[in-house]
Amino acid sequence: MAYRDGSVPVIGMAAIRVSLEGEPRLGDPQAKIGIVEYSDYQCPYCSQFHNHIFPRLVKEYVDTGVVQFIYKDLPLQSIHPQAMNAALAANCAGEQNKFWPMHEALFTNHGLLAPALYYRLAREFGMDENKFSACLRDPARARAIMRDVSEARRLGITGTPSFVIGKIEGNEVKDMRIARGLTAFEAFAQVIENLRAHADPDATSKTE
Repeated sequence: MAYRDGSVPVIGMAAIRVSLEGEPRLGDPQAKIGIVEYSDYQCPYCSQFHNHIFPRLVKEYVDTGVVQFIYKDLPLQSIHPQAMNAALAANCAGEQNKFWPMHEALFTNHGLLAPALYYRLAREFGMDENKFSACLRDPARARAIMRDVSEARRLGITGTPSFVIGKIEGNEVKDMRIARGLTAFEAFAQVIENLRAHADPDATSKTE
């Protein structure tokens, strides 16, 4: 399902950790708080998050070195026929160090997702089209996406957008809170500031 409204229940999940190995990230690699998004490029609420909430998170928490933002795929193939192909396009762009430009362009062109768009964007970004095409057909890329899907299910996440917010240790996120749906910036900020306060009692809250 595609979630519309969101909340951030405070759920400690010490027995489950989220792997960050090989996943696209934004932010200072030394930042100790992570937001992991499970998303679908054809999901309208994911597009709304990307357009209206994500830029503020980046400006106030990612660019300031507080948070790392990590993207994971959860294509809802039963209702979004282009979700898997779009996820493949982003992943294959990542193999040529163009994940974030492709990611941005896919959400910008949310209503136009189709193979022709993916190849046009690859050309615009100066990618090797033969490598891009071969990657799209590589079963290993689809399996990598399905590992994200399986991980989401283990967390009880079945819809998009969904988020895991927690502490980063090595290549994992622990002490997680889960947000389901189009979560308000203020809800993210509250959880981030709580995590900062526990890590550093002298941290100044942005929410006060």
